[in-house]
Amino acid sequence: MDFYRLMLYIVLLHSCKSTSGYSVLALVTDFFLSSYEKLRCPLGDCCNNHWIPNNTTKLQELLKQDVFGQHIATEVVSRQIEAHLSNPSPSKPLVLSFHGWTGNGKNHVAYLIAKSLFMKETDSQFYHHFISTVHFPHQHNTQLYQDQIRSWVSGNVSRCTQSLFVFDEVDKMPSGVLDGIKAYLDYVDRVDGVDYRKSIFIFLSNTGGKEITKKVHDIWLKGNVKREELTVRDFERLVELGAFNEKGGGLHQSRLIEKHLIDVYVPFLPMEKIHVRLCAENEFNKQKYFPRNKEAALQKIVDGLHYYPEDKELYSTTGCKRVAQRVSLYIAEERYNNRAHERRHHDSSEL
Repeated sequence: MDFYRLMLYIVLLHSCKSTSGYSVLALVTDFFLSSYEKLRCPLGDCCNNHWIPNNTTKLQELLKQDVFGQHIATEVVSRQIEAHLSNPSPSKPLVLSFHGWTGNGKNHVAYLIAKSLFMKETDSQFYHHFISTVHFPHQHNTQLYQDQIRSWVSGNVSRCTQSLFVFDEVDKMPSGVLDGIKAYLDYVDRVDGVDYRKSIFIFLSNTGGKEITKKVHDIWLKGNVKREELTVRDFERLVELGAFNEKGGGLHQSRLIEKHLIDVYVPFLPMEKIHVRLCAENEFNKQKYFPRNKEAALQKIVDGLHYYPEDKELYSTTGCKRVAQRVSLYIAEERYNNRAHERRHHDSSEL
C-alpha cells in the first residue's frame, strides 16, 4: 500500500508543478495524503507524522504565552526538544529533569510539551504520565517497581519509538526505581531489539527547590545580577548534587546521575508577585472574563497568596498553583454581587 501511495504522490506532485510554483492540485494532493493517514488509522492516534506532528513552533509559542518567570526553563526546554526532534538519529533518548518548588510550572511545561508533540495532546496513547505516590507508593517494593517500569517502558516504545514519559513526584519515589530503565536511557542503538533513542523522558521533582530559592535570594541580596541574567549553568551542578544526595528521593545515589544519563537539570525559579500577577491575568483571559476593575481584581488575587521571607514577601510559597482557583472564586463572587445589585435596582424601580 505504501508503494502505491508513494507513486500516487510522485505522479500528482509532478503534474502539479508549474513555473510559478504549485497549483491548486498540489493542495488537493496534500489533502488526499492527510485523509489517507486518517483512513489508514480509523480510530486515530497512530505512530506516524500525522498523529505525532512534533510541532516545536507551537511549543515555543505556548511556552511564551503560558509560562511566567521561568526564562531558563522555557529557553532550555525549547532548545533541547528542538535539537532532539530535528536529529534523525539521536545517540540516546532525551532525558530532562525539572526541579523546583511546587506551583512553579514543572507539570505545566510537561503538559505543553505533550500538547505540542501529539495531535491528541495528553490523550495520546504515546504520552505516559506516572505519579510516584500512585504508581510507586511503597518504599520496600523497589525491585517490583523496577520490573514494572522496565515492562511498561519497553512495551510502549516497542509500539512507538516517539513516546513521551513523564515521571511526576520523583522526590517521593523509592530510591533505585528509575535505575530499572538505565539501559534504555544509555548511549546504545537498541536494547533487546528496541530502539529508545527517539523517546523523551521527563522527571519532575521538588528536590533542589530549597537550594534554587536560596541561590536566587542570595543573588537578589547582592544586587549585582538581574534575575533575567541567570542561566542554567548557575544552577545545574547545584541541583544535580542535591538530587543525588537527598535521601529517600527517586534520584538518591542514582546510577542515572552517576553515568551522566540525564541531559539537563532544569531549574524552576521561585515566583515573585509580578509573575503571580501575570498568571492571574492569563487565567482571567482563559476564562474569558473581564472584571469591572481589572487592577483591583489582580491585586486581590496577588495579595491573597502567601509569600516568603515573611519580612520581605518576595516569593510565592505556592507559585501560581492556587491562582486558577482564586480567579474562579473572584469571578463567582463578582457575578453574585452583580446579580444582587441588579435585583436591588429592579426592586427599587418598582417602588
